[in-house]
Amino acid sequence: MSLTIGSKALNWALKHALKYGDTDIFPPAFEFSALESDWSRVTAAIQAVDLLDWSARPARRCLAPKHKFGFRISTQLDPLDFLIYTALIYEIGAKLEARRVPTSQHTVHSYRFAPASDGRMFSDAPSYRTFQTESLKVSRRGAKYVAVADIADFFPRLSTHRIDNALDGGLGVGHQHGTVLKRLLGQWAGTYSFGVPVGSAASRLLAEVTIGDIDQALLAEGVEYIRYSDDFRFFCKSESDAYRSLVLVARFLWENHGLTLQQHKTRVLSVERFRATYLRENEKRELDSLSERFLELTQALELDSPYEEIDLDSLSREDRERLQALNLQGILEVQLKAREPDLSLIKFLLRRLGQLGNAESTDLVLSQFRRCVPVVREAIQYLMRVSEPDAKRAQVGEQLLKLYSDPRHPAAHLEYARMYILHPFAVDRAWNHVARVLKLWNQAVDEFSIRKLTLALGRSGQDFWFRSRKQALMSLAPWVRRAFIYGASCLPADEYKHWVRGLQTQLDPPGSSSCPLGCKEADL
Repeated sequence: MSLTIGSKALNWALKHALKYGDTDIFPPAFEFSALESDWSRVTAAIQAVDLLDWSARPARRCLAPKHKFGFRISTQLDPLDFLIYTALIYEIGAKLEARRVPTSQHTVHSYRFAPASDGRMFSDAPSYRTFQTESLKVSRRGAKYVAVADIADFFPRLSTHRIDNALDGGLGVGHQHGTVLKRLLGQWAGTYSFGVPVGSAASRLLAEVTIGDIDQALLAEGVEYIRYSDDFRFFCKSESDAYRSLVLVARFLWENHGLTLQQHKTRVLSVERFRATYLRENEKRELDSLSERFLELTQALELDSPYEEIDLDSLSREDRERLQALNLQGILEVQLKAREPDLSLIKFLLRRLGQLGNAESTDLVLSQFRRCVPVVREAIQYLMRVSEPDAKRAQVGEQLLKLYSDPRHPAAHLEYARMYILHPFAVDRAWNHVARVLKLWNQAVDEFSIRKLTLALGRSGQDFWFRSRKQALMSLAPWVRRAFIYGASCLPADEYKHWVRGLQTQLDPPGSSSCPLGCKEADL
């Protein structure tokens, strides 16, 4: 028995990584552009290996903020592992999807497998929008109460044994794709017996298939509900029925998967209160705040979610003018200073202000960066989009490095935040303060910072620094090692090529995984 991945699946997995990213948590990994530059050699090397014997490369994990004082363990897979993981799911996704509650029942609205040629994995419909639309429709069919519930730590606590069972059920015991996936998940989990890599699309489909038995059990009990990922909504005739529904889902989750419900998100509401709170249905409500006016506009634009991306080109002239007239900066300021800010709203505002090229909130974001730590990804992306010209980037960069180094600042204590603070310096030399970066590299204690600082030194052309450390390359951790090889492309071309050629026997068989020759211009 042996298994190799087809070229079609690998090509699709690379498209997915390049367009949609390997996670929705970490910064884009330059490795995928490097791999693309020598793709035929990479695919040949992967296909020469029996995946039943494939050993997972080192992934990297860190605590990422989930809300104000909450965190989740997030995983970024080695780029080669990610491509194999995603390609495996591409090849068997239709079989796994067939095991789920059919979309025609309008019950499960999350992550329906329907791969597109551009690398997109999931269908546009059903979606979060249909989840909301169906919630409204069902709530009007005679329900008096609605019970809402969320699974606590869904992805990190999902049992690998239950995933194994789901794969066996969907593919058949001994199916080679299932066998490889189970082995990979076991290697990534290490000594634990739970958890799937958080942040990748492939994990979402596996998670959906794994808790499909919960859907089947609830439907068998005659429960009227709809679900989006780990978010359940039960529509009931009485408060007693609502409580019964919560008892049922809590029991099924615990007995079948060892999962529990989030206490602070589990509640029973009157149907009127549910529609006002979760569906924003109250047209007569006075819009007495900037945030309310913003939410009213997003409803008018018919977004899947108030916080999704807006395609400005698709908006009518009137809607574009309405969006531009709305005081987004004022809403952001109110939220950043609020006692209990709406983090999802802040993320949306930062994305939108960046999309509109509105640099007026730069000082606000920097002065309130302590409040931005839970949304550090969006805060840094905003600063990167609006900080022009180069002099402005240098100025903002200096303030970011102060935040990074300040032990009194919350961002300095979270490696995820430190990584994002350093990200601008890794992608554009205009941000760089070389003397500070050199000093920080010597002081850095975590691999996330060291990788970004190494890339920053490469961007700023510090060839002497790389030349003096070439001999210590193999002592570096894999993620830092690849960054060093990439950054060292600032060396004179002949020197760089000669050095990398001498490394070939020490690197992964697909040499491109460590950055091939010619990757100097790959997009970070």
